[in-house]
Amino acid sequence: MKTVGVRALRENPGVLSQSAEKGELVLLTSRNDPISVAVPFDDALLKSGVHVSLAVKLYEEGALTLARAAGLAKMPIERFLACLKAQGINVVTMTSADLDADMESLGGK
Repeated sequence: MKTVGVRALRENPGVLSQSAEKGELVLLTSRNDPISVAVPFDDALLKSGVHVSLAVKLYEEGALTLARAAGLAKMPIERFLACLKAQGINVVTMTSADLDADMESLGGK
């Protein structure tokens, strides 16, 4: 495992992508304290299911749309929705007032 300090990373940001291409893990440190591990996104990682966890987390944080997250998880949207539900993650984040306003504008009330 390669170790890279934050300062060195600022000076050479390509070190992460170069290491990933070689299949190397990179331990990122700040003042010699470990703060992160960069893991190459390869077939072994996918087989371990990390891509699903990553997709869920990125969707939950709003970094990916539902469709993109499902694609990253390599699942149909319906299956990804079931995965989100199983983890207690809300897909619809409207308040009841928002929903009432939408229904009213659609003529449903």
